[in-house]
Amino acid sequence: MGKYSTLGDYLIKHSGVSVDLTFQEIERILGFFLPASAYQHRAWWANTESHPQARAWMGVGWKVTSVDFTSRQVSLARPLVLFVQRGQGRNKAISFTVSMENGDLVFMLSGQTGSATIAYSWQHVIQTLIKDNPHLFGNITTEPDHHVFPDMLAKLGYTVINWETGESWKGKEYNGI
Repeated sequence: MGKYSTLGDYLIKHSGVSVDLTFQEIERILGFFLPASAYQHRAWWANTESHPQARAWMGVGWKVTSVDFTSRQVSLARPLVLFVQRGQGRNKAISFTVSMENGDLVFMLSGQTGSATIAYSWQHVIQTLIKDNPHLFGNITTEPDHHVFPDMLAKLGYTVINWETGESWKGKEYNGI
C-alpha cells in the first residue's frame, strides 16, 4: 500500500469514465497536502510508472488527461476501452486501440511501419451510428423503435421518447425502450 493509494481507491469506486478534481479535493482524498511541485510542474502529473502518485492512478486504469494550474484542477480518464491485435505472420502484426481522451474517443491503428490516430466526440460517433443504421434507431426524436443506448442518447442532448407511452427518457429505465 503506497502513500497515494487512497487516490487509487477513490478512482476505483468512481463510476464515470472521467473525473475533474481540484487539488484541494485530492488532498482531502489523500489526507495530506500535495507537494509544492504538484502546484507548479506538469511533470508531477505525468503518466509515468516512475512516479508513485502516477502508479496510484495508472495502477487502477486511469490517466491524467489535463492539468490546469490556474484553477488548480486535474482531469483524469479511464483511457483504455478496447485493444485488438491481429497477427498475419511474424512481421505483419496490426493493432487497433480505442481509448477515451479528454471526452473524445480516440482510435489508433498501428502496424509494423506506422500508425494512424483519429479522435471523435461521442456526439459524432452516435450521429454516425444513427445515420449508418437507421433500421436500428428509427425516428429517434419522436418514435425510437430500438433498445440501444437510450440513456446515452438523452445525455447527448437527443430527445428520446418512449413511443408506446409518450414519456420522455430522463435517465430512468423504461420497459418499452
